[in-house]
Amino acid sequence: MNEIILRTNKGEYNPGENVYGVVYLNICNPTAGRGIRLKFEGLESIFYECLGNEKHEGQCLNDSKCYIDAKDVTLYTCEDTDVMGIGSYCFPFKVSLLTEIPGSFSSENVADNGKWRASVQYWLKAELIGAESISTDQFLVVNHPLPSFLLPNDPPMAVDCKIEVSHFLFLKKSLHVTAKLTKQVWQSGDVAKLRIIITNNTDVKVSCISIKLCRELILVKRGIVVPCYDPKVTVDVGNERTYIRPEGVDPKVVWENSIAASGCSQEVLNKGLQEIWIPLKHKDNSPALTSLNGHHTQCYYYIDVKVTLQNHQEGNLTVPIYCLMHPKNVEFSAWKPPSWVYETEVIMGKSIFSVPKTVLRSEAFSDIPRFQALSQIDD
Repeated sequence: MNEIILRTNKGEYNPGENVYGVVYLNICNPTAGRGIRLKFEGLESIFYECLGNEKHEGQCLNDSKCYIDAKDVTLYTCEDTDVMGIGSYCFPFKVSLLTEIPGSFSSENVADNGKWRASVQYWLKAELIGAESISTDQFLVVNHPLPSFLLPNDPPMAVDCKIEVSHFLFLKKSLHVTAKLTKQVWQSGDVAKLRIIITNNTDVKVSCISIKLCRELILVKRGIVVPCYDPKVTVDVGNERTYIRPEGVDPKVVWENSIAASGCSQEVLNKGLQEIWIPLKHKDNSPALTSLNGHHTQCYYYIDVKVTLQNHQEGNLTVPIYCLMHPKNVEFSAWKPPSWVYETEVIMGKSIFSVPKTVLRSEAFSDIPRFQALSQIDD
């Protein structure tokens, strides 16, 4: 059976990176195929089914934005013969991700009450020219970038608050609370670690510390707006925007925990907690949605911390999670190449996606089967 396979050099990418890869082709039976066509696309899309009421029927809102649209790029065509002959071949290529693109994202609700979907997807598709039924595709995982004002090695930002407690008639003493994460970038499905430091100069003890992991998911339809009677939808007529909060008007609480004096040493609680583990997962143990700052979808997280004193005074802090990246691409790592890919003939193309021979000996291709132990490329 004739077979075509796409393989890139990594399972996850950052915006602005180059994607190196190959198209493997194994021709066992005669075919009308005469070359390889490569497509590279990236699309963000949203869909929301509004709830109606007794007088008005619910409507469907949808919108999309194309980030990459490189269709029908001919990677290689036969010159000496009309069709590809029997044999095994591989066609190296390189495509580039734009710097200003959002990360990969996927979330949906298929229940009858309020269906919605939001996604950002990037994919490559390869097909045999003249025999397009022989085709394959591969989705790329693109990570959410840090905000422009942060660098990966920057220390985590601390958030502070102060609670003033009356002392005698006119005097006041203060309790200071500082909270910060142990690093800037987290991966969905991991466990975030939070530190809470308390400096208590008052005579009032801490009775409880509450922590919540909260998420805001907002879909934005741009352009002409129409009236909507769904409580989760807000219409901005002046700016021609329709804002949809599919998970509810209030932020969604993904995880929460309260630590009271009854279950913790009073001395420890009064000084703070050095390492609080916060699972970046849903209640069903699936990885939490990734961060996203797209054209039509925003998804961001923060940790809400509330410190309550024995006199019922409270201090509140909001610790932002600036970057929750995509989980590890397990499917990519688990792929096992068929034996024939190691015997393929390397064919260099002459398209905008083609690479020079010297690149095949570089680190960019070192993790791609057939090139891993390659010392030279046949002329």
